[in-house]
Order: sequence, then C-alpha cells, then structure tokens
Amino acid sequence: MEVVDENEQLIIEGNREHVVVSHVTNDSHLSDPNANESQEPYIGMEFESQENAYSFYAHYAKVIGFGISIKTSRRSKVSREFIDVKYACTRYGKKRESNAINPRPCLKVECEAYLRIKRKSDGKWVVHDFIKHHNHELFPAHARYFPCHRRINKAQQSYIENMQNVGVRTTKIYATMAKQHGGYENIGCLEKDVRNHLDKSRRLSLESGDANAMLECFMAMQEENPRFFYAIDLDDENRVKNVFWVDAKGREDYQEFGDVISFDTTYITNKYKMPFAPFIGVNNHFQSRLLGCALLADETSNTFIWLMKTWLRAMGGNPPNAIITDQDRAMKVAIREVFPNTRHRFCLWHILRKVPEKLSHVLRNNEDFKKHFNSCIYRSWSKKQFEDKWQEMVEKFQLLEDQWLQSLYEEREYWVPVYMKDTFFGGMSTTQRSESINSFFDKYVCKKTTLKEFVEKYKVALHDREEAEMQADFNTWHKQPILKTPSPFEKQMSLIYTHEVFKKFQIEVLGLSGCRLMKENKDNHLTTFEILDFQNNEEFVVEWEASKKEISCLCRLFEFNGYLCRHSLMALLTVGVFAIPSQYILKRWSKDVRSKHHKRKTDEDVCSSKERFDRLHEKSIEFIDEASLSHESYNFACHTLGEALKHCATINQSLKVDKENVGKNNLGDTSLLDPRSSKTKGAPSRRIKSGIEKGRKRHKKES
Repeated sequence: MEVVDENEQLIIEGNREHVVVSHVTNDSHLSDPNANESQEPYIGMEFESQENAYSFYAHYAKVIGFGISIKTSRRSKVSREFIDVKYACTRYGKKRESNAINPRPCLKVECEAYLRIKRKSDGKWVVHDFIKHHNHELFPAHARYFPCHRRINKAQQSYIENMQNVGVRTTKIYATMAKQHGGYENIGCLEKDVRNHLDKSRRLSLESGDANAMLECFMAMQEENPRFFYAIDLDDENRVKNVFWVDAKGREDYQEFGDVISFDTTYITNKYKMPFAPFIGVNNHFQSRLLGCALLADETSNTFIWLMKTWLRAMGGNPPNAIITDQDRAMKVAIREVFPNTRHRFCLWHILRKVPEKLSHVLRNNEDFKKHFNSCIYRSWSKKQFEDKWQEMVEKFQLLEDQWLQSLYEEREYWVPVYMKDTFFGGMSTTQRSESINSFFDKYVCKKTTLKEFVEKYKVALHDREEAEMQADFNTWHKQPILKTPSPFEKQMSLIYTHEVFKKFQIEVLGLSGCRLMKENKDNHLTTFEILDFQNNEEFVVEWEASKKEISCLCRLFEFNGYLCRHSLMALLTVGVFAIPSQYILKRWSKDVRSKHHKRKTDEDVCSSKERFDRLHEKSIEFIDEASLSHESYNFACHTLGEALKHCATINQSLKVDKENVGKNNLGDTSLLDPRSSKTKGAPSRRIKSGIEKGRKRHKKES
C-alpha cells in the first residue's frame, strides 16, 4: 500500500454533515461504457482523481439504493490539497439528541457503510477502506430522490433558462424534460431543483446589484455584436437614472424605416416602476419594428432631451422626418429642441378618448354633436374647410369659451389630419404601434421584473419579431397575391409591393368602381379633375401635370400613406396613363427595399460564447441521434467524447482563457447603484379603499 503524505492535517466535520450535490461532470461514470452497472468498490481500487472516485461511488450508491455524503476529509499541511476523504451512507452515525420542541427529523440509524480513499504520491487515489453492508433497507427505485443523486447538467441548465426566458412555466419545463428523457426517473433532478436553479441564477446575477448585472448583460450583448449600442445615465451617487439600448438590427432598420417614428412612455413594467420608452418604426410589411428603447427615471423634459439626443447619436445623427407622441408637454419641449425640423404629431386616439370626459355636458344634451365633431376632423379636405367647420360647430353648441376646445384649436397643427396631409406618416395617426409593442411585451415581463431580466426578455421578444419579419419576407418572395380586377395598376404593383402594402393598395383599386369623373378642365400643362367618391359621398379635386408626370389629390392619401388613392388612379386612366409613375412608388414599401438574400452565419462567423454553445448544441443532437442507434456506435461515441473533452481542455488551458476578463467594462471599475423607484404619472399613491372599508372607518370614529 502506498504511503500518503505525512504532512497532513485532519479535518473532522463531526455531526455537521453536508450533502455533496455535485462537483463532477455528469458523464464521468461513462468513461468505461462496458463497466458493470453494479460493480462494487474494493480495497486497492484506483482512480485518476478524487472526482472520479466520488462519481464511481455515487453511481454505485444510486444503483444499490442509498445516498452518500462526506463524513471526514483531510488536507496536506504543505500543499493544502485533499489527501484523505471518507464518503458514507447518509444514515451513517448516531441519532442526534435534541431538546427542541419541534426537532428536525434525523434519519441516522448507526449504519456503518462507507468508502474511504487516500491520495498516492503519484496523484492517483486508492480505496483504503470499504464497508458494504447496511443495517437498513435499500431502495434502488427511490435513489433518485437523494440530494447526492440529483443535479442539473449544463445542457439542462441552458434548456431550462431558454424556456424560462420565453415565458414557459417551471411545471411545463419539467414536464417537457421528462418527455425528452423518457420519464421523470431519467431526468436526474426534481421539479424543485429546477425552481432552485432559476432562483439561484437570479440571485447570483444580482449579487453585485441589479444595475451592475444589467451592465454586464449589455457588455455581453456588445461582445456578440459590436454594433449593439447602450448608454446609462447616472446621478452624482452613481445611481442609475436612465438606460437606453438598441440592437444592431434596430440600427440597420432605421436606415430604411426611420422616416416616421412612434414614441410612447405609458407602459410600466419593472420593479422600479421605470417607464418603458420604445422608439417604434414600421417596416415594408406594415409590421412594427423596435428601433431602440429606454427605461426612464421620470418623464421630465430634461430626461426626454437626454434620451432623444442619445437615440439620435445611436442612429448616426439622422433625425426622423416625423414623430408621433401623446400630448405630453415635456415630450413636446424635448422634440422641439432635439428634432427642430421633424414634423411632430399628437396621437389622435389620445385626444378623442378625452371627449366624453371633457365635453360630457355637451354630449348629454346634443346627440348630433359627435357627428359635427367627427366631420370637422375626418371630412375636412383643406385647412380653410376645417377652420370654417370648427367655427360653425363651437358657435352652434355655444362652446366659444370652452378652454379645452380652445387649447385643441390652438394646437390644431399637431393633431388635425388635414394639417398633416403633406407629411408622410406611414399611415400612422396614433401611438397604437407603441401600445401593440407594450402588449407584446406582456407575454415576457411583469411588474417584478428586474433591469437585467427586462433586457434578457427584450432579446427574446425581439427574436420573435424578427422571425415574423422573416416569415413575411418569405411569403412576399415566394407567393403571389391574388388579383381581383383586370386593372393594369393592380398587376403592376403586385410585382413591386409587399403583400401587406399591396392589400391596402388593392382596396384603392377596388374603390375605382365607386368613383365617377364629374368634370375635367385643361389649362396649359395642368389638367384638373373633379371626381365623385360614392363611398365617402364627397367630391375630390385631382391635378395632373403631364410634362412632369406629377399628380396630386385633395385627399392627400399618397403624401400620408405612401401609395396612390383611387381618385388619382381614376385620373391616370382618364388621360391614358396605365402605369403608376416611378416617383409614386416608394422603395420603403417594396419587396426589394433590402436584399432578399440574407447572409447566414458560418462556423467562422460565430464569435460569442453563446453563439458557439448554440451551434455546438445543434450539432450534438445529430451526433446523439446517430450514436444511440447501436451499442457499438454508443461505445465509440463515449470514447470519442472523452478524448475530445480532454483535447478541448488542453487547448483552453494553453490559450489561458480567462472568462472573467471577457468584455471590458467601459465604465472602468465604477460600481453602479440600482435606480430608485419612479413616481408614475397619474398613479394613486395609495390603494383606493372600498365602500365597506370606508364605512368601517366611520363606525370606529363614531364609537
């Protein structure tokens, strides 16, 4: 028998027994696939390492039906490395004596089964003592419930975290794992272990503070793609005030679809009650695109100025042509300062929903007021026509002194459609797209979501949006829309527009049948048409200048939505033009606004640890499927994996990979403090009490 190091120190853990959860790889016991599943340890048996010895004894214990734990261990006084370890049955030792009223249960029954190993001078470990017999019943079928036989390997950890990130509940995650592994008994852990892992991951990520965890997440995302942009606004105490970030795809999309933006801050979705402020654009499929977002400390003009300047910097200094917001005064000030040449529009829906509240006395007494009000807004085709109708309405219903209506009239250029008809808004008149993004995020976040968790959920939500865009691209390039008329315009644009835009244009083509030319007047190079639209019961004036191939309609549909109206199409047919002029075909609505050939990453392009893991995981599934078909291929796979694992470890060791230094913090060694909870606009400071509670309070005062 080899003599162990004489310079040793005994460390006895006494009655404070701890259970070994795991410190070895899940497949260490598979190093010899031909080994007998119930092979017993024997004195003199050798192992390459302490971990291999533990793995062997743990596997043996699981097959036999008992749990193990470390009873004693001993380190060298010189090297401080372990040289002597004793593993024992979890029922080893005497039962504890306790005077507690409700003592903790103790399962010890003086079982003597144990395995003791010592390290040899050559570094290998040898079995020094082994007692096989137990004085209690063994339960092989229940062994998987012992803590020492329960663990979650790296592949399972990745799967659990990915499922949790997309909003799958823990119970369903565990049920899916059971399906994958062929039963609950083959998973290797319990449902509570899955819950504990998720809780532990969350605690570990926030040990240095929520803000620092978020910063680390940003740095990792920037490592994956250098075009990822983020900015953090700190106060004098290094406490986070405002956070902004945008991914590389958002910055790329802005170059094509950044002409009109919807901006809203009405969505509170994190534990600090910080308003979520997304910048939303619309792509060539009429889908909402996230072009950056922020979490804000407050909704003051200074905060919005910081945010909009930061967003503008991220987008290369190119401001949008138009932006839609609610009536927030602080936003208006910030937009005027940061985007002085951008057309600012108030959300029409936010204004109209206030009518029942602000004008309730008028609505109660005048049933036809709503008809007149809507006519002012939606049936005014010129600024003068709107002003005349408005004046007539306020006089008829005696609202000349109404302050709210006066304020609306003073700001009419910010919300009345006729004042916006000369600006392209992509068909948007409300912040509905921002609100749809908010509801979309509801699937992933809640009001207890931390900053880091919010960023992680944001990535998942973004991937879902990108998948929807890819699907729309596929349909546009590989499927032809159905033509409903013999119109040359319909055929022409079916080859150019995306499906969603074509559907909207097709409505105008179908509307041609409801239009009639009432009058035509030619004056030099300009031809004027008066066209009756039966659907709107209105006459529209269309002007056509043949020399420049320019056409314009009173309804301003092209200027607002970006495609020609039925009235313009009627005029073109009348003058014998059967193809829409090129200047009226916006590239942003076309199929080929970007290349249809999306570059797929090759193995050489994979740069981040997360991408490498995902690619290897994908390839490993094929490997496992093939290797499991026969015992021979299984044996070969186990041997090959063992050799590959050693080779990878050698490569990484030679490269001296230091994961802690990956991605340098551009804030230096600054430690960020978590943000304070924000005070939201309009949120009650206390819960509103019910009538019963108020009655009880009055009763107590009276008594």
